Amino acid sequence: MLELDHVIAFLPGPPEPPVGFFLDEGTRHAGQGTRNRRVRFPRHYVELLWIEEPGVEDLGFAARCAREAYPYGVVLRGTPPDGDWRRHTVPDGPTLAIHQGTPDMPFLAVAELSDEQLAALPHRLTPPHKSGATGIVATRLTGATPPGPRLPGVSLTPDGAPSMRLLLDSGTPLLL
Repeated sequence: MLELDHVIAFLPGPPEPPVGFFLDEGTRHAGQGTRNRRVRFPRHYVELLWIEEPGVEDLGFAARCAREAYPYGVVLRGTPPDGDWRRHTVPDGPTLAIHQGTPDMPFLAVAELSDEQLAALPHRLTPPHKSGATGIVATRLTGATPPGPRLPGVSLTPDGAPSMRLLLDSGTPLLL
């Protein structure tokens, strides 16, 4: 079973909060050279990520943040499907299976958890958003080459400029 953990927007620098949404203080990813802020929901989050220490990371995020590669990504929870994956342990974090795609594909990773572990995950306490949204219902990525594995709740199209549109359970869609 696979389910959405979070989506990523790779940015050239620190973001402003999207209108109607609360951004947390985020995390500095030691050893990766990246920093983030997040729009958190009980079961998912939107990660806004940028390079804080150039030359430190090795996952291709610098090219994504500079818009030299597809600037959006998806992280799922569960068991990775068949395909070309490599393991990466996030410093002070989980081990991810990272899909070995091309720069025109979204970044794709799976936090490897069993169905039992998935079922036992607690809901995160999050501050209410002015928009009233409490979760991501579906994600649409445009301008993307599909990475191969089917992504639950995510639709991809190669047509158009790169963008991410999040359908939320309340309010208007969030466009990134």
